[in-house]
Amino acid sequence: MSNPSSPDGETGGAAKEPFLSIVTLSFNQADYLREALKSVISQKSDAVEFIVVDPGSTDGSRDIIAEYREGIDTVILDPDDGPADGLNKGFAVARGRVGYFLNSDDFMVPGAIDALLRQWADRPDIGLLLGRAWRVGGDGSVDRELLPTANDKATLASGAATIVQQGFSFAMDKFRAVGGFNAANRSTWDYELLADFAAAEVPFAIVNDRFGAFRLYPGGISGGAAGEAHQRRFDADYRRIHADILNAPIDGDVMTFLRGARFRKMLENPSHAIHRLRELAIPSITRKRFSADMARRV
Repeated sequence: MSNPSSPDGETGGAAKEPFLSIVTLSFNQADYLREALKSVISQKSDAVEFIVVDPGSTDGSRDIIAEYREGIDTVILDPDDGPADGLNKGFAVARGRVGYFLNSDDFMVPGAIDALLRQWADRPDIGLLLGRAWRVGGDGSVDRELLPTANDKATLASGAATIVQQGFSFAMDKFRAVGGFNAANRSTWDYELLADFAAAEVPFAIVNDRFGAFRLYPGGISGGAAGEAHQRRFDADYRRIHADILNAPIDGDVMTFLRGARFRKMLENPSHAIHRLRELAIPSITRKRFSADMARRV
């Protein structure tokens, strides 16, 4: 990959293909959608295309999308068969060499797009970039920094992986090679994509840049709003991924396995454990660093 502002190494002439494609899937999250859209549009350049998919929101989200339509390259309003299918629809029309997806209740931090372009330009041989993200509440207040772990089969199979969805991006040719997201997965499609990448031995790099913020709140899926049905889907999907993709079947209860994996995470990533202890001991440091990120000019 060459200069991200000019992926084809050309100057002047016809419009160039974008280097980075960002897809946001919107569905009835109007309370946070405006912030998500603005976080991309405010730092978007000609090297970036922005695709928004909304399969049928009824809470005013489509009005918000229309409000920001000028800053969005492609809007897809077709029905889908779940979140993974909706993301696939977005990436099916993507023209960039690199893909990144942002949930409509999350947001990108200022300067994230420039950092993504720079990191990918500096690493032409990778297929997966793993960055950091902030975790915030429904009101946007920060409580921790999320640090990714290696994306290899052994780490994923052990349960010791930390998946930072708001921090990872991928080469589109690698995404297409593994078949994109599994549309049948309704609970942990991002984890399955990473498992597919690990099984295919897609080369990855871990960087310290923070690219986005993950919003954890009672009304969100990760906050438990989807209930017991979602937990059952998660158990089934997670067990299938470990058996069929990672060749590491899980014996017993999935949540018991994951609770046990917390200790493996600390043992295998001691620097991450120390980082978290510091956050808990002096939370003001995390707040100051987050404020500094959000105050960056783009």
